[in-house]
Amino acid sequence: MAKFLLSLTLVASLGCCRNGAAQQLTPPMPAYDAVVIKLNNGLGRGTHVDMDDTTFRATNVPLKHLLVNAFGIREGLMFGLPAWADSLRYDVSAKVTDPDMKVVSHLSREQRQAMIAAILIDRFHLKTHIDLKTLPVYELVVAKDGPKLTASAVAADSTAPGNMNVHNTDMTATGVTLSDLAGNLSFPLDRTVIDKTGLTGRYDFRLQWTADNVVNGAADNSAADAPPNLFTAIEEQLGLKLQPAKGPVETLVVDHVEQPTEN
Repeated sequence: MAKFLLSLTLVASLGCCRNGAAQQLTPPMPAYDAVVIKLNNGLGRGTHVDMDDTTFRATNVPLKHLLVNAFGIREGLMFGLPAWADSLRYDVSAKVTDPDMKVVSHLSREQRQAMIAAILIDRFHLKTHIDLKTLPVYELVVAKDGPKLTASAVAADSTAPGNMNVHNTDMTATGVTLSDLAGNLSFPLDRTVIDKTGLTGRYDFRLQWTADNVVNGAADNSAADAPPNLFTAIEEQLGLKLQPAKGPVETLVVDHVEQPTEN
């Protein structure tokens, strides 16, 4: 996986262009060049992660959580980790000290993940590879009555990443693709979601659901005004549908990792 991420960074820096002159004009990918990692010995179990164009901060997080942010993969799809990857917790502060704001403000989600992965490769001496397995998945498809989505003012071919804010069971999205939505739904469902809608635009929407026993499609609707479970909410609010299937799922295999040396 480390090789994949390095390749991703290289492709991004070249702008996927075939013209040599165009490649030379493309700014290089930014990197976090001021990184502080410290072991958190506090008794609290709460974690916090936030990120903007030039900084990444994580408080009281285990390595597993850092891998989620670096690879966009669920913890249940990680293999080969030592026990301390879940028990030891770290505070991480990373910054791009002299950023080209025109570049960093238009980085894709994958490029931002590659920047975090580079920290883990450098400081944790992380080595990984991808193992593709056929596992149960959900396919995101258009429901019978058609989509209920608002086309975004963000152009479908824009290189700017969309914005998706998730607070518990309330998701607000602006300018996102349905592939982005599928990737985010994989976490509350604890199962990979594959976009099969065939819709290639960018959309604005809000999705609200009740998260009790969501994997079984059941929810505690004891409150009269409680939103439905996630399966029903997606169909009623977005005009989309989740259907069970089997498909290829990338799992992350950790070949080597070390506890980092503190700054």
